[in-house]
Amino acid sequence: MKACKKLQVVPACSFLRQMQNSEVSMMHYGLGPKGTKALAVALVTNTSVLRLNLRDNWTEGMGGAAVIFPPNSFDLVDLSDNRIGERGGKAIASMLPGNTTLVNLNLSGNCLNDLVAPDLGDALNANTMLKRLDLSHNIVAFKGESLAECLSENSGLRSLSLAWNCIRGRGAVLLANSLRVIHPETGRWMCRVMASEKREPSLWERHLRRTALWRS
Repeated sequence: MKACKKLQVVPACSFLRQMQNSEVSMMHYGLGPKGTKALAVALVTNTSVLRLNLRDNWTEGMGGAAVIFPPNSFDLVDLSDNRIGERGGKAIASMLPGNTTLVNLNLSGNCLNDLVAPDLGDALNANTMLKRLDLSHNIVAFKGESLAECLSENSGLRSLSLAWNCIRGRGAVLLANSLRVIHPETGRWMCRVMASEKREPSLWERHLRRTALWRS
């Protein structure tokens, strides 16, 4: 309530009812950046909530980053369709290395572009706790190489969705080749990438199919 007053936003009754649950779902509530920040502050000392769904709330960049801030201990966060953009993508990437609890992160449909991809790549190199990352429906194109480098080194990530991006060029080939890395202990593929069957496959998706690592 103090955070709401400070940020001059009205407390969401639905959120107050869910605060003691293990999962909070606030999809399509129109929280906006300030409302999301207030929610994130309220959850800093809350040990009950482990999974947070904020899909389609127009959190924008700083609202999304506030949710990932390390004091929050969620293991699943859905920030899809929130207009996070370049600035927010970079801010979220800067938070990931210090986050030791997040296992599943959905950043689908947030206009994350080539300027964000290197930051995400660096963040994934430093974070081995994250197991699933959804980057589908974004606009990564020529910087697939940045993600390829992190996939070659990251031993934690198991699932990466890049469907409906437009990855091309050298980055496309490097991204596909990086997925051939085998985990030294389990003998399994380090990570699987999900693409889309609902349109003509791109260069990197064709290469994924040839390496038998593609999954719709």
